[in-house]
Amino acid sequence: MSVITLGIASDEVKFVRNLLANKSQGSPQGDSCGFAFACEGLWAADKLISCGLKVTHFFVNSEIDYMAIPECRRMIDYADKTYAISHKACMKISERDGADDFFIVALLPRLTLKDIELKDNMVISILDGLEQPGNIGAILRSIDCAGGSCCITTHKRVKKTHSRLIRSSLGAAFTMPHIEADYDELTKWLVENKFKIILTDLTAKIPYYQVDYTGRVAIVSGNEYNGISASWRDLPGAIPIIIPMLGSSESLNVGFATTLVAYEAGLRQHLGKNTLVNNSN
Repeated sequence: MSVITLGIASDEVKFVRNLLANKSQGSPQGDSCGFAFACEGLWAADKLISCGLKVTHFFVNSEIDYMAIPECRRMIDYADKTYAISHKACMKISERDGADDFFIVALLPRLTLKDIELKDNMVISILDGLEQPGNIGAILRSIDCAGGSCCITTHKRVKKTHSRLIRSSLGAAFTMPHIEADYDELTKWLVENKFKIILTDLTAKIPYYQVDYTGRVAIVSGNEYNGISASWRDLPGAIPIIIPMLGSSESLNVGFATTLVAYEAGLRQHLGKNTLVNNSN
């Protein structure tokens, strides 16, 4: 595929720069086709190709021998369009101190609750008002590793295309379905589909390891500073749990806490509901 040479003031360079700075409000080929996001570097190249996500723009530093890099050649063949830009343009685009030589723009699919494949036994993560993109990305990765089915954000405060979220997920954002839903719509869906709603809550009395995680399980994680929204506690049948603290700190980081509970639920479902309890006796 041909490589198009671009100047530093081109619309395409401005577009990817705004994406990485999380300022873009829309995208060429985006919107109805999906949510545009940007990655700096080649770390995501093969992951994006293997996932089959649409890559709309690929930028390469024209001042290096980029054709000598196998991942680069594969991405040139895969992307809709490839652009050669100067090192100075790379520095303008980058949000880091040391600019990379490659930038990728791709699209995340638009998903709704109707796209979730329901199973008799499954674990999903509910992210309630989280505002640190690094935490959200890490949770996507953890839920994927724990065998979870999807993550759902409600009371959204961070774009799912935020560059730090994408980076911290290390590719999980490409494979783990991440859906945004209104609270009322979400809770109705959870109840109708008979999910056990597990609330990670500092006011709870039940330790996380004393819960039955069989069936459909939804683990609700709250805001980094204020915890879960109060409305979750009023939801009939919701089960508040707590992770006991053995030191002086009040709580774990939300990403670590979600990981711990997700693995407990995932392993119980994978190994059998009483396996972990029996092994601890």
